Amino acid sequence: MKRERKLVLLSHCILNVNAKVEGIATSKSGITELVTSLMNRGYGIIQLPCVEQDMCGIRRWGQVEEQLNHPRFRKRCEELLEPVVMQVRDFVEHGYTVSAVIGLDGSPSCGVNETCSGEWYGEIGDGHNTMERASTLTSKKEPGVMMAVLKEMFEKVGLDIPFYAADETNPKRDTEILLEKICGTLEN
Repeated sequence: MKRERKLVLLSHCILNVNAKVEGIATSKSGITELVTSLMNRGYGIIQLPCVEQDMCGIRRWGQVEEQLNHPRFRKRCEELLEPVVMQVRDFVEHGYTVSAVIGLDGSPSCGVNETCSGEWYGEIGDGHNTMERASTLTSKKEPGVMMAVLKEMFEKVGLDIPFYAADETNPKRDTEILLEKICGTLEN
């Protein structure tokens, strides 16, 4: 049998950029350098769900963590992640290695080390303080909502899997950095 018994979990848009908010994609399809490098090293890939698209659709506006961090959104994260957590648990219990969860910093859902934050809410347009609220947008050093929920769910079932963030702005350099963290080497 040729399988390596190694797995990683990737944020949905690392494999499918089409799920991103319109206007923020940095590639045509996904982070191909990272995906192909992982697969070339024998890693199977589990694609995480895109809870933002599930809840708000493809025509959604960009959001901040404060908009998504409410009970119903967190509950939907749990619902979508439960089969993933059970699948990962099954793999681990049968001798597979799950080496990492890779998210995207800045995302209000999939940020690992930082998430988009601010007083972004209300009506958009003239007379609604849109630009004033937009000026509050920043990054805060906390995970996005879905990544926080996933980590909590892993802890409940006794799984300790490292979380890393991909950087789409320099995929070649970032792939090398992530491979070093995940694989311990850059060699094939």
